[in-house]
Order: sequence, then structure tokens, then C-alpha cells
Amino acid sequence: MRILIIFIIYYFLSISYVYSDLRIIRSGKILESKPYSINEATLIVSLSKKIYICSVSNDITKCILSKKRNAIN
Repeated sequence: MRILIIFIIYYFLSISYVYSDLRIIRSGKILESKPYSINEATLIVSLSKKIYICSVSNDITKCILSKKRNAIN
């Protein structure tokens, strides 16, 4: 029973991270884009006065909040 509860919690946490990364990319303003291939790119996205660095590879996205806003401007 514990394993089932842990699995359910892990599932919902992973889904929330995926949706938050997609929301950042869709509703934010892309400041810079560096494509590596047709399916891979790194994006610098501005959303609500915060800068995110996002890595996109096929259907997988991962965004990290940047600590240095002035370095990008």
C-alpha cells in the first residue's frame, strides 16, 4: 500500500513539473534561442520579471530559473 501511495505522489509531482515547464515556454517571451538540431534547442525565456533557461529535446522540456537577470540583459 505504501508503494502505491508513493507512486501516486511521484506521478502527480512529475506531471506538475512538466506542465509548469510548458507554461513557461508557451506564455513567456523567448529572448534567445540556440538550436542544436531539428529537435533540440536551448531557450532563454522571460516570464513575470524572471528569466528561465529551458532545454527542449523532442518532447522533453526542462526549465531552470536563472539567478542572474542582469547578465542576460
